[in-house]
Amino acid sequence: MTEDVDPENPRPAGHYGRFRDAPWYYVSDDLASTVMLGPATDAEPGDDWILSFSAEGRTDEDRERVCVRLTPRALHELYIEAKDLSPDARQAGHTAECDLCGESVPLEKAVPNPRGEPVHRRCYVDAYGGPEWLEGY
Repeated sequence: MTEDVDPENPRPAGHYGRFRDAPWYYVSDDLASTVMLGPATDAEPGDDWILSFSAEGRTDEDRERVCVRLTPRALHELYIEAKDLSPDARQAGHTAECDLCGESVPLEKAVPNPRGEPVHRRCYVDAYGGPEWLEGY
């Protein structure tokens, strides 16, 4: 599918009719490393953030750098939209939200709860009991 994307018209055919007049951009696998999210200034509390990426073009010279300024509220909304992605769908894929406490848990240190969701080992022991060695692991 992605090999057939027209960089000059990347909107999927038959999809997103509501946004048909909005500018559309395509970030190829080669350009994925250009996606950046970070503070716009000195990272003071309340500062806006910048989401930026390089969009594909017909040639390397046609590539466009796109920058989007995000207020703290907009950054929070972006987080809300992306937080429920499966760990495999996340960019890094190395952490997930603990199903019990909601904090980030590294997948290599997580254990599945009875529903199969990743949880901290300490959270598992607190919720379901278990051997003492599991809590400190």
